[in-house]
Amino acid sequence: MTSSPLEKPAHTNADLHPLVAGRWSPRIFDSSYELTDSQAMSLGEAFRWSPSSSNQQPWHVVILRSGTSLFDEISESGLGGFNQAWAPKSSAYAVLLADQLFEGKPRNQAATFFDVGLAASQLVTQTEAMGLRAHYMGGINPEAVAKTVGTKDQDVICVIAIGKQGTLENQSAELVEREQLERTRKEPGEVYSIDSKAN
Repeated sequence: MTSSPLEKPAHTNADLHPLVAGRWSPRIFDSSYELTDSQAMSLGEAFRWSPSSSNQQPWHVVILRSGTSLFDEISESGLGGFNQAWAPKSSAYAVLLADQLFEGKPRNQAATFFDVGLAASQLVTQTEAMGLRAHYMGGINPEAVAKTVGTKDQDVICVIAIGKQGTLENQSAELVEREQLERTRKEPGEVYSIDSKAN
């Protein structure tokens, strides 16, 4: 059993930045690690400075750190399925919210969610740059999460678990099995196309 965190670099011949190639979503976190005020602010600022359509910034992120009552509420009622078994050992949850209205009218949902997705990616990249890990969770109870963070006019998009990656030692067999699954992607031709330049 390894005593150091698993690494799962992208299988590619392309010249990728290490923050892109090395990013993956572990489920094992060091439960003793505490996210500092400075780190939490860096995550919030990375989210805030993401690009958005017409600079409307249709988003909000609530960062809840472990050891707080709101973090515990999300852990108990906001997470679904297997997420309840591992996510509470992370250092923080980033709850991503998308505005439902713009100037009193329903927002374009596709554009809004695209903007929030960009901001989420930027937050996760900042997480990686700080030597931490992040795991997007769609398996949540949006109504319970919305109640916990006190929002009524925003959609709960996802919850991201953030923290210091842990090791496989002293973990459940199911968690270890999931953690060791190979990191895979579709074949390049299924995902992207590049035009051919004429000679």
